[in-house]
Amino acid sequence: MRKTDVLVVGGGVAGLSCALYTSRAGLSTTVLDTGMSQLKKVSELHNIPGLPKGISGEDWVATARSQAENAGAEIRQLEATAFDLKQRPYQVFTNSLETGEKLSFASDYVVIAVNLGYPLLEDMDLGLEVNEFVPSKKIRKVKNITFEGRTTKPGVYIAGLLADIPSQTAVSSGQGTYVGVQIASEALGRAYMWHDR
Repeated sequence: MRKTDVLVVGGGVAGLSCALYTSRAGLSTTVLDTGMSQLKKVSELHNIPGLPKGISGEDWVATARSQAENAGAEIRQLEATAFDLKQRPYQVFTNSLETGEKLSFASDYVVIAVNLGYPLLEDMDLGLEVNEFVPSKKIRKVKNITFEGRTTKPGVYIAGLLADIPSQTAVSSGQGTYVGVQIASEALGRAYMWHDR
Protein backbone atom coordinates (compact mmCIF):
# COMPACT_ATOMS: atom_id res chain seq x y z
CA MET A 1 0.00 0.00 0.00
CA ARG A 2 1.43 3.35 -1.04
CA LYS A 3 0.57 6.47 0.97
CA THR A 4 -0.01 9.88 -0.58
CA ASP A 5 -1.65 13.01 0.86
CA VAL A 6 -3.82 13.54 -2.22
CA LEU A 7 -4.83 10.94 -4.78
CA VAL A 8 -6.30 12.31 -8.01
CA VAL A 9 -8.10 9.75 -10.16
CA GLY A 10 -7.98 11.18 -13.68
CA GLY A 11 -5.19 12.96 -15.57
CA GLY A 12 -7.30 15.30 -17.68
CA VAL A 13 -8.04 19.00 -17.36
CA ALA A 14 -9.62 19.07 -13.89
CA GLY A 15 -7.38 16.39 -12.40
CA LEU A 16 -4.13 18.00 -13.54
CA SER A 17 -5.31 21.46 -12.47
CA CYS A 18 -6.14 20.14 -9.01
CA ALA A 19 -2.81 18.29 -8.75
CA LEU A 20 -0.86 21.41 -9.71
CA TYR A 21 -2.27 23.29 -6.74
CA THR A 22 -2.10 20.53 -4.13
CA SER A 23 1.47 19.63 -5.03
CA ARG A 24 2.48 23.32 -5.13
CA ALA A 25 1.06 23.59 -1.60
CA GLY A 26 3.53 20.90 -0.51
CA LEU A 27 1.10 17.99 -0.31
CA SER A 28 2.31 14.71 -1.74
CA THR A 29 0.05 14.25 -4.75
CA THR A 30 -0.34 11.21 -6.99
CA VAL A 31 -2.35 11.32 -10.22
CA LEU A 32 -3.70 8.10 -11.73
CA ASP A 33 -3.75 8.68 -15.49
CA THR A 34 -5.01 6.32 -18.18
CA GLY A 35 -4.00 8.78 -20.92
CA MET A 36 -7.60 8.99 -22.14
CA SER A 37 -8.31 12.71 -21.64
CA GLN A 38 -10.95 13.78 -24.14
CA LEU A 39 -9.06 17.03 -24.67
CA LYS A 40 -6.27 15.19 -26.48
CA LYS A 41 -8.61 14.72 -29.45
CA VAL A 42 -9.05 18.48 -29.97
CA SER A 43 -6.79 19.83 -32.73
CA GLU A 44 -6.97 23.51 -31.70
CA LEU A 45 -8.32 25.22 -28.59
CA HIS A 46 -9.08 28.91 -28.90
CA ASN A 47 -11.53 29.21 -26.00
CA ILE A 48 -8.96 29.53 -23.22
CA PRO A 49 -8.29 33.11 -22.07
CA GLY A 50 -4.65 34.11 -22.48
CA LEU A 51 -3.99 31.77 -25.43
CA PRO A 52 -5.22 33.80 -28.43
CA LYS A 53 -3.22 31.76 -30.95
CA GLY A 54 -4.70 28.55 -29.61
CA ILE A 55 -3.12 25.30 -28.52
CA SER A 56 -3.78 21.68 -29.38
CA GLY A 57 -5.49 19.58 -26.74
CA GLU A 58 -2.52 17.22 -26.74
CA ASP A 59 -0.15 20.14 -26.06
CA TRP A 60 -2.39 21.56 -23.34
CA VAL A 61 -2.47 18.21 -21.50
CA ALA A 62 1.31 17.75 -21.90
CA THR A 63 1.98 21.26 -20.59
CA ALA A 64 -0.38 20.86 -17.62
CA ARG A 65 1.16 17.49 -16.84
CA SER A 66 4.66 18.98 -16.92
CA GLN A 67 3.59 21.85 -14.66
CA ALA A 68 2.06 19.44 -12.12
CA GLU A 69 5.18 17.25 -12.17
CA ASN A 70 7.45 20.28 -11.78
CA ALA A 71 5.39 21.28 -8.73
CA GLY A 72 6.00 17.82 -7.25
CA ALA A 73 3.06 15.68 -8.39
CA GLU A 74 3.72 12.06 -9.28
CA ILE A 75 1.78 10.97 -12.37
CA ARG A 76 1.33 7.23 -12.73
CA GLN A 77 -0.03 5.25 -15.68
CA LEU A 78 -2.55 3.40 -13.60
CA GLU A 79 -6.24 2.68 -13.90
CA ALA A 80 -8.39 2.81 -10.77
CA THR A 81 -10.44 -0.37 -10.41
CA ALA A 82 -12.11 0.02 -7.00
CA PHE A 83 -12.51 2.41 -4.07
CA ASP A 84 -12.80 1.79 -0.33
CA LEU A 85 -14.18 5.05 1.04
CA LYS A 86 -15.46 3.77 4.40
CA GLN A 87 -12.93 5.69 6.49
CA ARG A 88 -9.75 7.72 6.25
CA PRO A 89 -7.25 6.98 4.98
CA TYR A 90 -9.28 5.98 1.95
CA GLN A 91 -8.03 3.20 -0.30
CA VAL A 92 -7.96 3.10 -4.09
CA PHE A 93 -7.05 -0.07 -5.96
CA THR A 94 -5.41 0.06 -9.39
CA ASN A 95 -3.94 -1.88 -12.29
CA SER A 96 -0.76 -0.77 -14.00
CA LEU A 97 -1.34 0.04 -17.66
CA GLU A 98 2.28 -0.89 -18.37
CA THR A 99 2.74 -4.15 -16.46
CA GLY A 100 -0.72 -5.22 -15.27
CA GLU A 101 0.57 -5.14 -11.69
CA LYS A 102 -2.07 -4.48 -9.05
CA LEU A 103 -1.26 -1.59 -6.71
CA SER A 104 -3.17 0.13 -3.93
CA PHE A 105 -2.99 3.63 -2.50
CA ALA A 106 -4.04 5.12 0.83
CA SER A 107 -4.92 8.80 1.02
CA ASP A 108 -6.83 11.23 3.22
CA TYR A 109 -7.95 13.12 0.10
CA VAL A 110 -9.36 11.48 -3.01
CA VAL A 111 -10.35 13.50 -6.07
CA ILE A 112 -12.45 11.69 -8.67
CA ALA A 113 -12.03 13.37 -12.07
CA VAL A 114 -12.78 10.64 -14.60
CA ASN A 115 -15.51 12.07 -16.92
CA LEU A 116 -16.03 9.22 -19.42
CA GLY A 117 -14.69 6.80 -16.82
CA TYR A 118 -17.90 7.16 -14.82
CA PRO A 119 -18.81 3.42 -15.04
CA LEU A 120 -16.17 2.98 -12.32
CA LEU A 121 -18.50 4.94 -10.02
CA GLU A 122 -21.70 3.03 -10.71
CA ASP A 123 -21.21 0.65 -7.77
CA MET A 124 -20.50 3.50 -5.35
CA ASP A 125 -24.10 4.67 -4.90
CA LEU A 126 -23.22 8.27 -5.78
CA GLY A 127 -26.34 8.90 -7.83
CA LEU A 128 -25.14 9.38 -11.41
CA GLU A 129 -27.28 11.39 -13.83
CA VAL A 130 -26.76 12.86 -17.30
CA ASN A 131 -24.79 16.13 -17.28
CA GLU A 132 -27.21 18.38 -19.18
CA PHE A 133 -24.41 20.86 -19.92
CA VAL A 134 -22.91 18.34 -22.36
CA PRO A 135 -25.02 18.22 -25.55
CA SER A 136 -23.99 14.65 -26.46
CA LYS A 137 -25.51 13.37 -23.17
CA LYS A 138 -22.62 10.87 -22.91
CA ILE A 139 -21.17 12.45 -19.75
CA ARG A 140 -22.62 11.93 -16.31
CA LYS A 141 -22.70 14.09 -13.22
CA VAL A 142 -22.79 13.07 -9.59
CA LYS A 143 -26.13 14.05 -8.11
CA ASN A 144 -26.10 16.92 -5.58
CA ILE A 145 -22.50 17.92 -6.32
CA THR A 146 -21.88 21.62 -6.90
CA PHE A 147 -18.92 23.55 -8.31
CA GLU A 148 -16.99 23.09 -5.06
CA GLY A 149 -16.95 19.32 -5.69
CA ARG A 150 -17.46 18.23 -2.07
CA THR A 151 -19.13 14.91 -1.41
CA THR A 152 -20.70 13.77 1.87
CA LYS A 153 -17.42 11.97 2.68
CA PRO A 154 -14.82 14.30 4.22
CA GLY A 155 -11.85 14.62 1.87
CA VAL A 156 -13.57 13.02 -1.14
CA TYR A 157 -14.13 15.42 -4.03
CA ILE A 158 -15.56 15.28 -7.53
CA ALA A 159 -13.78 17.31 -10.22
CA GLY A 160 -14.47 18.03 -13.87
CA LEU A 161 -17.64 17.28 -15.78
CA LEU A 162 -18.84 14.90 -13.07
CA ALA A 163 -19.35 18.06 -10.95
CA ASP A 164 -22.17 19.21 -13.28
CA ILE A 165 -20.17 21.87 -15.09
CA PRO A 166 -20.12 22.81 -18.80
CA SER A 167 -17.73 21.03 -21.14
CA GLN A 168 -15.32 23.95 -21.46
CA THR A 169 -11.60 23.63 -20.74
CA ALA A 170 -11.40 26.90 -18.82
CA VAL A 171 -14.34 25.96 -16.59
CA SER A 172 -13.03 22.45 -15.93
CA SER A 173 -9.56 23.77 -15.13
CA GLY A 174 -11.00 26.38 -12.78
CA GLN A 175 -13.19 23.86 -10.99
CA GLY A 176 -10.27 21.43 -10.58
CA THR A 177 -8.14 24.30 -9.28
CA TYR A 178 -10.87 25.25 -6.80
CA VAL A 179 -10.96 21.67 -5.50
CA GLY A 180 -7.16 21.74 -5.14
CA VAL A 181 -7.23 25.02 -3.22
CA GLN A 182 -9.94 23.70 -0.87
CA ILE A 183 -7.90 20.58 -0.15
CA ALA A 184 -4.70 22.57 0.40
CA SER A 185 -6.50 25.00 2.73
CA GLU A 186 -7.98 22.19 4.81
CA ALA A 187 -4.77 20.16 4.97
CA LEU A 188 -2.62 23.18 5.88
CA GLY A 189 -5.14 24.60 8.35
CA ARG A 190 -5.17 28.03 6.68
CA ALA A 191 -6.42 29.66 3.51
CA TYR A 192 -4.06 28.54 0.75
CA MET A 193 -3.10 31.12 -1.82
CA TRP A 194 -0.49 30.76 -4.57
CA HIS A 195 0.69 34.07 -5.97
CA ASP A 196 3.62 34.28 -8.34
CA ARG A 197 6.16 37.06 -7.86
